[in-house]
Amino acid sequence: MELLLFPSLFAIYLKIAIFMRYHDSLRRENLNLGIFFIAVFLLNIVEFIAFRPEFSEQTALLILAAYYCCVVFIVHGYVSLCLEYSEFTWHLPKVKLAMNVLLAFLVVSLIFDRSIIDSAVVTPGGLALTKVEGSSYWIVQLYLLGFVSFGAGLLFLGFAKLRSNLSRQRCFVMLISTLPAAAIAVVVVIAQELGSTITAAIVMSLAFTLMLGVLVYAEEKTRLFRLLTFVPFTRERKLHKQLLDRITNCISINDDPSQNSALNLKSMMKDLEGTVVKHVLDYYGGNQKLTARALGVSEATVSRRARAANRKSQEKDLTPVYTPDSIRITQ
Repeated sequence: MELLLFPSLFAIYLKIAIFMRYHDSLRRENLNLGIFFIAVFLLNIVEFIAFRPEFSEQTALLILAAYYCCVVFIVHGYVSLCLEYSEFTWHLPKVKLAMNVLLAFLVVSLIFDRSIIDSAVVTPGGLALTKVEGSSYWIVQLYLLGFVSFGAGLLFLGFAKLRSNLSRQRCFVMLISTLPAAAIAVVVVIAQELGSTITAAIVMSLAFTLMLGVLVYAEEKTRLFRLLTFVPFTRERKLHKQLLDRITNCISINDDPSQNSALNLKSMMKDLEGTVVKHVLDYYGGNQKLTARALGVSEATVSRRARAANRKSQEKDLTPVYTPDSIRITQ
């Protein structure tokens, strides 16, 4: 078996693992995500079939058309997810109808119109199929570029404008998950325009699988928060680091208690509580009622803990820091 088949096989294995682990999120919680999963999985299957091609000309062309139909379906599913996550509402039924009509037109054209894909050829080395562009291939390029840009724009607007922190987090995660596939697609398109016969089939399935895995994992808000703790400069990562530092300071004690300053457990717990309260209060835009309900405490407790945390933070900022340049020796 060719070594280059392993990325495609590995991507299929990952998709099966994703479905087995998170099938509820795909079947019940988010229909658009389930459709996106099916499109990505079918692309992977067609891609695998296209390796080491030994088909007739018509069969090869049909396989290549099926591959591009899957790509079109993936972009359609991507935009549908962007509409959902960004909470887009402006003439939404008409927008979805236009998307469905355009999708049907492209699928029919890819299968029956040779002006889009003129023929299929084998890449150098006989590894996979690639296309010979027809005179109307620009329609597919415009569709892919336009709809991906439209979806990314929706996510940016959603991240900037939405009030719900959960919706903003999902927009942000989807933007991040799009980057690998988008970067690969841009590189391949540029290389093809320069005359290269490179094909994205070897790596694109892995990029889509990574994107799919991130989106499915982030569908549940607890997993979404855990995922964001790995992303630099996010509020979730900052909170995670603060809590981890405080807990580390609490447990890093010497074997001989007499050699340490006294550990005040109540003070430590208040510090942890204050950090969490400030984060949740910020999450709900300063709304103490929602914060208290989320934490299962009274509003008075939230107010008290927040004031104590702010006071301690101010005291820390006002603590003088002595450096060698600030010390003067007088006679």
